[in-house]
Amino acid sequence: MQLIRNSLKWKSIIIFLLLVTIPSSLIGSIVIYQSNNIVKQQVMNTTQWNLNNMEAKLTDVIEEVEEISRYIIYSNEFRDFMTHPAITSSDYTVLNRLRSNLNGFFVFHQSEKDYFHSVQIKGQNDQVLSAGEIVDADESAWEVHASELKGNILWSEPYSLYNIRKNEEETVITLYRTINHLYDITDPIGLVKFRLDQETLFQHVSTGFVNQQHQAFFIHEKKGDVIGSRNGELFEYEELMDNIKNDGESFQFTSHEENYYAVSRYIDTLDLYIVSVVSEAYILSEMGGIRTSFGYMIVIAILMGLLTFAGFIFFVVRPLLELTRETKRVERGDFKARVPVRSNDEVGQLGFRFNAMVERIQLLIDTKYKLELQNKHSELKALQSQINPHFLYNTLDMIRWTARIEKAPETSKSIEDLANLFRITLSQGKVWIPLSSELKYVQSYMELQRKRLGESFQYYLFKEAGIDDGIVMKLIVEPLVENSFKHGFSSTQVKKVIIIRAYRQADRLLLEVLDNGVGLDVKQAQRLVKGEKIAGKTESFALKNVHDRIVNAFGQGYGIEIDEPVKGAQIRIVLPWMDNEQVWQQVWKGEESYDGVQNSNSR
Repeated sequence: MQLIRNSLKWKSIIIFLLLVTIPSSLIGSIVIYQSNNIVKQQVMNTTQWNLNNMEAKLTDVIEEVEEISRYIIYSNEFRDFMTHPAITSSDYTVLNRLRSNLNGFFVFHQSEKDYFHSVQIKGQNDQVLSAGEIVDADESAWEVHASELKGNILWSEPYSLYNIRKNEEETVITLYRTINHLYDITDPIGLVKFRLDQETLFQHVSTGFVNQQHQAFFIHEKKGDVIGSRNGELFEYEELMDNIKNDGESFQFTSHEENYYAVSRYIDTLDLYIVSVVSEAYILSEMGGIRTSFGYMIVIAILMGLLTFAGFIFFVVRPLLELTRETKRVERGDFKARVPVRSNDEVGQLGFRFNAMVERIQLLIDTKYKLELQNKHSELKALQSQINPHFLYNTLDMIRWTARIEKAPETSKSIEDLANLFRITLSQGKVWIPLSSELKYVQSYMELQRKRLGESFQYYLFKEAGIDDGIVMKLIVEPLVENSFKHGFSSTQVKKVIIIRAYRQADRLLLEVLDNGVGLDVKQAQRLVKGEKIAGKTESFALKNVHDRIVNAFGQGYGIEIDEPVKGAQIRIVLPWMDNEQVWQQVWKGEESYDGVQNSNSR
C-alpha cells in the first residue's frame, strides 16, 4: 500500500488494470464508433460528390449561356439585325434573311439544351427576334437594370411569366445583357434576354445525383422558395435558410421529427444555393446490426470509464491543476505561491521542486536587482570619466590674471574661456548641472575655436526663455560640437557655422546641434550609435558615448537622434525635463525608476 501511495507509476498501473478487465466493452465501443464514422463519412462523401457534380453542371450552363451572349456581341449578323434600318422593303428583306439565320442558330441550341426556355433580342431599330416559348411578362424593371450595367451581364432571380402556348405560369431565370456598339462601347445597339426554365434546369443539373436517399434543392434567398426533389413533402424554406446562415456549408437539421445531414454551395452568379441532403435514418440503417450487438457492452464501458476518469482526476489532474494555478501566480509576480504536497510520488516531488524553485527565484531576483543598480551607477561613472579631463584650474586662473596685468585682454579672455571649460568639467565631481552651465561650457569652447579660426567660424546659440534651471547631464553638448570640428568641416571650407538650439517640448528637453559641414552618413551613424561595429569608422564614437550615458540614466526613448538636413549635419539630444534637484539625485542614485521622475515633474 505504501508503494502504491508513493508511486504515480503504480497508480497508473491500477487504473489501466481496470480497463483490462472489460476488454469486450472497449472493443465494442471502438467497433461501433469506427463503423459509425466510416458509414457516415462514406455517405457524406457521396453527398459532397453529388453536390460538386451538380455545381459543375450548373456552372457549365451559366458559362455556356454567357458565352452565347459574348458571341452575339462580335457576330456581324446579330449586330446587323439590331442596327440595320427598317424603312424600305429591301430593308425588311435583309432583316427577314437575318431573322431566319438567327432563328436557326437558336433552334440548334434549344434542341441541345432542354432547359433553354426562350430568347428575345431587341435592336435599336425596334426589331425584335424571339425564339422558343411565346411568353407574356413584365420584364421592364430587369431591362432598366441591365441598361444601367452598360454591357455587363445581369442574371435575374427566379420570376414567373405566362406561357401563352401552354396556357400556364412558369418560373424562369433570365440573363439580361445590353449589346453595345463594337467600336463605341458606350453606345447601346440592343438588348438580349436568355430565359432558362428553372424546373427543367434543376432536372438537368440533378439528373444522376438524386435518389430516394440523396435529395437536392435549389434555394433562392430573395425568392424565398425551394425547388427540388420531394421539397413539398419534407422541407420548408425558412428552416433550410436558417441552418445555412447559422452553420455554413455543412450542417445537421431536423424536419418533421427526422434528422438530416446537408451540404450547401452558394452560386454567386445566380444568387442561389444548391443543397444536397441525406437522412440520418438512412445512415443508421446501414449499421443497425452492429449497434444491437454491442449495446450492452458500451454501457458497461461507459460506467468503467467514468470510474477510471474519476480516479485519474483525483490522483493526477487535481495536483496538476493546483500546480498550474500557482504557476500563474508566479507569472503575475507573486512569489508567495506554493502548492500543497500530499504524497511522495512523482506528482508530489514535482510540487516540492516547484516550491523550492520559487524560493530560489525570489532570492535571485532580490540579489540581481541590487547588483544591477550598482552596475548602472558604475557604468555611468565609467562613461563619464572617459570625457572628464582633469586639468589644473587654479594654474589657469593665475595665468589669466597675469595676462590682465600685462595688458593682454584677448589672451586673458581666451584663458578665462578655457578656465570655464575646466571649472564646469570638474564641477566638484557633479554629474548633473543646470542647463545654463552646460550651454556656458559650450559657448566657452566655441569662443576658443573662434579665436583659433578667426572670421572663418561663426556660431549661434538659441535658447527658449525659462529653461535655464533645467537639470541636464554634464558634458553632453560639447562632444557633438567637437565632432563637427573634427569630422564635419573640411580643411578648405571658407565659412564654418554651428547653430545650437535648446527648447522644451512637453515633458522633454531638446538640444540640437547643426553645422554646415560635409554632413555624415545618417544610416551608418545611427547603426554606430546603436552599438554596431563598422570597420574603419570612428567618427561616431562621441555620439555613441553621449547616447550610452543618457540611455543608462533614463532608459530607452531618450538619447541621440540623427536627422538628415539639406546640408551639413543635425544631431538632437532628447532628455526628460527635470527642474527638481531631489528628482535628479534620486535618478542618479538609482532610488527610483524614471516613472517616478515623470510623476515628480507632474507635481
